[in-house]
Amino acid sequence: MFQAMTTGWFLAVVLLGSVCVGQEELLVNPSFENGISGWKHDVFTMDVETTEVHGGSMAVKCYGRTQSWQGPAQDVKLKLGGRYAFSSYFKLIEDMPPKGPQPVMIKIAIGYDDGTTNYFELTGRVRVTPEDGWVQLGSDFIFPNKPYTSAKLYLEGPGPEVSFYFDDASLKEIPEDTNWETDANARIEKLRKSTIHFKFQVGSNLDAKDIEVQIDHVRHLFGFGSVLRSDFLIDDDYKQYQNIVQHMFNWATIQDFKWPYNRGTRENPDYKAAVAATDALRKMGIKVRGHCMFWAVKGNEPDYVSPLTGQDLKDVVDEHIKYMTNITKGKYDATGDQNFTFHMFKAIHAADPTPDLFLNDYDVVAGGGHTLEYLDQINTFKAAKVGLGGAGVQSHLQDLTEPDPTLLKARLDHLAKAGVPLWVTELDLAAPDETKRADWHEKVLRLYFSHPALHGVIFWGFWDHETDPLKAMVHGYGYTLDEAGKRFLRLTKKDWSTHINKSLADGTSFDLEGFQGDYNVTVYYRGKPIQISSFSLGKSNKNVNININGDGSEIKLPPVVDPFEHVDIIHETTTQNMYVVGQAASTSTSAKLSCVTRKSAESEIGDDMNADVACNSDEVLTGCSSYLKNNDWRRDGEQIVLTNGTVVCRAIDGFWSIVGTQAIARCCSLQGLSCTYKTAGPSGTGVDDQVLVPCADTEYPLGCATWTYQSESDGTLIANNTCISQNDDPAAGVYSYAACCKGGSLKCSSIVSAPSGQNVGDKASAECPSGSVLTGCNVFSKNGRAAGAYIEDGADVCTAVNGFIKYGDEIGVQAVASCCHT
Repeated sequence: MFQAMTTGWFLAVVLLGSVCVGQEELLVNPSFENGISGWKHDVFTMDVETTEVHGGSMAVKCYGRTQSWQGPAQDVKLKLGGRYAFSSYFKLIEDMPPKGPQPVMIKIAIGYDDGTTNYFELTGRVRVTPEDGWVQLGSDFIFPNKPYTSAKLYLEGPGPEVSFYFDDASLKEIPEDTNWETDANARIEKLRKSTIHFKFQVGSNLDAKDIEVQIDHVRHLFGFGSVLRSDFLIDDDYKQYQNIVQHMFNWATIQDFKWPYNRGTRENPDYKAAVAATDALRKMGIKVRGHCMFWAVKGNEPDYVSPLTGQDLKDVVDEHIKYMTNITKGKYDATGDQNFTFHMFKAIHAADPTPDLFLNDYDVVAGGGHTLEYLDQINTFKAAKVGLGGAGVQSHLQDLTEPDPTLLKARLDHLAKAGVPLWVTELDLAAPDETKRADWHEKVLRLYFSHPALHGVIFWGFWDHETDPLKAMVHGYGYTLDEAGKRFLRLTKKDWSTHINKSLADGTSFDLEGFQGDYNVTVYYRGKPIQISSFSLGKSNKNVNININGDGSEIKLPPVVDPFEHVDIIHETTTQNMYVVGQAASTSTSAKLSCVTRKSAESEIGDDMNADVACNSDEVLTGCSSYLKNNDWRRDGEQIVLTNGTVVCRAIDGFWSIVGTQAIARCCSLQGLSCTYKTAGPSGTGVDDQVLVPCADTEYPLGCATWTYQSESDGTLIANNTCISQNDDPAAGVYSYAACCKGGSLKCSSIVSAPSGQNVGDKASAECPSGSVLTGCNVFSKNGRAAGAYIEDGADVCTAVNGFIKYGDEIGVQAVASCCHT
């Protein structure tokens, strides 16, 4: 999370005071002015204190505690699903010897009919010291919408034997703001528009009554953006993605500058893709927010940093600052970090004063439990004068839950008291269907766009290949806009944008209330364009004087590119780095081909975890596939490898997988059957780039397999006696494996099934014709992300499983079967 900061100078905040005015106090004796009446103190001492108080004349001193959960408590009655605001003040007593920083939390123990208890956390601070003095513990919250039998509000957290003071508690209901939308619209009109005073000077060769001007708002001053993946911005195969980015957004976040995203080593860092992507965005006119140069959460730093302490840690941080500011100097408009120290802020600001440096934290607007703590941190950095340019509020809203404008605005209002620019840096929300997601997006965007402290909103991904499909606005390789995407464009390009046509026959001077940002003014004379001008409108009113000269000759307007029009892609093929993995021969004396399926146990869970399966000694491996039983796509695929002299089928788990993967081998016996196992790769990194492994004219590809480092592949095809593996993502390319076999009178062919449905878990099957035996089974997914393929128990049926929802014109997966007979 973030560091607790000294807050002794910030004592007078009343949590959500503006939304709780006139509401009834729900606590008995909240400020202890009547002693300890109404409060419980189990197995520790709670005395009235008059010399050390936060407000009024009394507080309580809590000491003699033997458990961390012991603290002041009071039974409360709350409405199911009700909104509430809690506030209190807490001060640690200096212990001898000092026990160090302490955590502190406010919870409600909610009891239910079945005897269970929900310890519902309202708020907390990670580190509080006696030097902090009185600190505020407060939050807003929604009480769980589940019938209960008891509810006890209490303080917990400081270790046993730690003593503290407690004062000025308050619990009030927050009424719903039923006028939020009307008020938001009024604020948008006031905050996001300025007056343009137009004056056109018409040359003597032209007649004003024949002139019409078209005034178009082409880019917002307010930031609308998304986090983007560097690879998609610098690969020509993603030209349509790039067109859509330029159309939809005026800001972008590149997260590939994070420390662990280094594609090189400590001695030779490699952030070339991130730098190239930043340059590409700036060429588009899109401002760039660098994301998180440092993130002090375990696992978010390179392995070589984790064991470092003291001066060694400071040195490696300084080394990284120097390198990163050198490669990004002048390229960032802003950058954020979740746990900068003062030293880091000062060092980065000194190395490159151009970008605004931001704090950036989680769950401070999406939830209210840490809003106060974040406000304290912002104020502390602001007071330290270390170059703080603003504060990011991530805004990962609760999945499948309608956003609450009342609480979102209250939290923003609270953070706005710091007086620094605020940015929503990582907005996402999941809804069960796209229409509801569009409605929820509109609600949140309207509130955010209307808030005076907010300067921009960055989505945490917009395309379903870089974010959860339930959070996306654009889907599939057809780049189809869903209802949420259409709503976003309607709001930003129409409802909150200015577009007018005006005849100068009515006068050559007029005023216009326009949305702030960049404008084009196209002048038409007798219906033909003759001139284009541009200007920018800020928060102040602006005089725009345009001279219209010339003889009325028509000019050619810049071409209009439809960002959603399909862009053709050139696919590359290769056979590079082909070599023989190994060979095997069946020892069977049977003239009849027979095959069985052998399956491995599931691998361990995690990136690159693998599982092997081999055939029996009288069999040869003819097919190799893999499958994730939860129908997810996050697997790296399969390899045919030689282990201790034995050819095995190896399935490899992928990054972010939550289950192990299973290897499925097809093992066949036939007198004279022999196989040569070959591999080649990688393919190119472009979309649908292929790597080929051809078999000899005397051989058949009885089975094919595909593997990649990054889980993204289209899988396997068989054509022209060749195994074909197809790439899906610009990260690494794919590798192809082939079992090239021959024997006796063996005759083989391949079958590709019809596509499955588009939903996760939908299946497609290919069955060998009568008289043929299934020798190999795998999956092909034109649009990527298959869960794999397996062979049905007791049947010669190859089944492929879709692992990712397909959209629009995209098709599901296809089963690819090799069938042979003698």
